[in-house]
Amino acid sequence: MDVKSIISDLGKSVKSAKASHNKTKSTVTRLDQNIYLMDYRNDYYLDEILNKGCSSIGELIGYAAKKFCKDFVIGSEKGSGCTTFEARNESGDHLLARNFDFKEAPCFILWTHPEGRYSSISMVDNNFILYGKKHAICKKGDPQALLAPYCCVDGMNDQGLAIAVLQIRAAATKQTDKSKKDITTTLMIRAVLDTCANVDEAIELIRSYNMIDSLFTNYHYQLCDSSGRSVVVEYINNELKVYERNSEKYPAKGSIFEDDGLDFQYVCNYSVTKDTGDWKALQHGHDRTDAVIKAMTEKNGIMSEIEAMDLLGHIRLKYDHPKYPWKIVSLWSIVYNTNERSIKIAANAELNRIYTFSLYEPLRVLDREYIRDSAYPVTEWEYL
Repeated sequence: MDVKSIISDLGKSVKSAKASHNKTKSTVTRLDQNIYLMDYRNDYYLDEILNKGCSSIGELIGYAAKKFCKDFVIGSEKGSGCTTFEARNESGDHLLARNFDFKEAPCFILWTHPEGRYSSISMVDNNFILYGKKHAICKKGDPQALLAPYCCVDGMNDQGLAIAVLQIRAAATKQTDKSKKDITTTLMIRAVLDTCANVDEAIELIRSYNMIDSLFTNYHYQLCDSSGRSVVVEYINNELKVYERNSEKYPAKGSIFEDDGLDFQYVCNYSVTKDTGDWKALQHGHDRTDAVIKAMTEKNGIMSEIEAMDLLGHIRLKYDHPKYPWKIVSLWSIVYNTNERSIKIAANAELNRIYTFSLYEPLRVLDREYIRDSAYPVTEWEYL
């Protein structure tokens, strides 16, 4: 296996961190031109920040500056387009498939091992921690990557709970219940992965915080667990909505799942709530989920991980941004197996490089596959 590595001992690089912060070593390994692997062994103080509450990226950076160093920055570009859907493979394992479409850059695959909490594997867009194409990554002595646990946009923990966030072009959620602490978009993902074992626990956690969306736009989540349950969580006019098929606890009534006759959930860059009242959003991506519905229906909801990856490759976005000098691509296409606790991932739409990783074996490539002939035609999709 031709894997070139550069190792950066981040534990030693952060001189301002506490002594306990340096007992173990975090490492960053370069797999190929589009993927970095990070085994994160430092303390990132989640309990402290959740107990305090966090209402903005600025607060998060300020907290990190006190714990790690003073020079952290998080990127703030907008304009992503993503797709998620659930499926089952031939063995009955439950899958969450996801495209993350954004400004071209490498990505992190991140393993975390918080003491007394659940371990997880999750994904970080290097744009968010300013390691895009124009930024050198993980130079010796550079602590910027220590922000990674708070910049994840999808992931799965060792209980088989997976979560992914997607953008809706609408006003950012800003809940104001004085009895609750505040939390930001990606901080919620970290809290879910570290502390929740299943869908019910995740919804209980989500309900307990005021959501303050990051980067001046709106977001919603899809969550799946190892039992096969899937929920979609979104905020309409600052009101939390939770939808699950065939559920009394989180009924699908009022959502697009109510009458479509399907048995799986899918999410894109539009609200799944049908009646949003005076809440205005730029609804985008129906053409991609129509393609998902067609493909999944033809296969009766049964897809192997490679077949799901092929479908992700079919619906990925690829275009030049109309306003900025960016190329928008699928930074990664990923399939989470919530039963095996494994992932298959292809970065930058390179379906000739599909890597398999396990949550339990950080940094180790278990398999490398490719898709020679796609089952789908080349298609141009609408975009933001």
